[in-house]
Amino acid sequence: MNLLKFKFGYEKYGPIGFINVLLSKIGFKYRIDSELKRMIIWHGKNIAAMCNNKIISGFYKDVKIEINKNWNTTDAASKYLGVYELEVQQCIVNLQKKKKFKKKYLINLGAGEGYHPIALLKKNFFNRAFLYEMDKQGQDLIKKNSNVNKVSKQIKILGQAKINFLNDYYFKDLRLKDCFFLFDIEGDEFKLLNKENILKLKKSNLLIELHPMYEINGKQQDKNILIKKLEKFFKIEILTTTYRDLSPFKFLDSMSDLEKWMLVSEGRPEKMEWLVCVPK
Repeated sequence: MNLLKFKFGYEKYGPIGFINVLLSKIGFKYRIDSELKRMIIWHGKNIAAMCNNKIISGFYKDVKIEINKNWNTTDAASKYLGVYELEVQQCIVNLQKKKKFKKKYLINLGAGEGYHPIALLKKNFFNRAFLYEMDKQGQDLIKKNSNVNKVSKQIKILGQAKINFLNDYYFKDLRLKDCFFLFDIEGDEFKLLNKENILKLKKSNLLIELHPMYEINGKQQDKNILIKKLEKFFKIEILTTTYRDLSPFKFLDSMSDLEKWMLVSEGRPEKMEWLVCVPK
């Protein structure tokens, strides 16, 4: 038994850290939330209530959204403040504003509760959106959120994207060169973006959230191999999370720095990167 893990858990999180290591050692998947995580969740609930479940700034301002808590319980505040995946928002909006790169349809693989596609439809950046989401609660929230924002007629909700998803029936009526693909599928991007699918997508815009920290069949994924395959057909830019400016939110001024910066946590396991791929 590795006693260093117990030592590290205790030093970082106190008794809760020690207990969580013990639970993992005896095979329990349940973990006790740390005090830090409980504070982030508490602030997220408060911000949601203060904002009335409405995004209050940025590109998605005034979009009303209910969050899918099945996936993440720590990103609610950043979503309602409008700073969630700000680099992704900026990238999509900038590309859609340029005639040369603009696409008609958004294909979102791993849509969650529909945060990006519903906002982008409401703001008229796309004509229609096709959303792959494997989680039942996520699918239900997409329906609810699309109805609230009056974009339900522009959305098609699908299940999990399979390796041959580009053979799905609705692609027969769409030209792939008219599509913008947003991937957020927890490591499955390394499966779905094989040579055959990349060849089919060579005229589309792709924005891919990378998850190399997740093993597939017990093997760590190499993002450089994926980038090399994509470079044959695309110009590639790598995005990562940058700064967040909380100064416009005056109602946060009385909050301590520690708590304010908790509000922009997206619950990431490590530094995240996105590949922006536009056809050469």
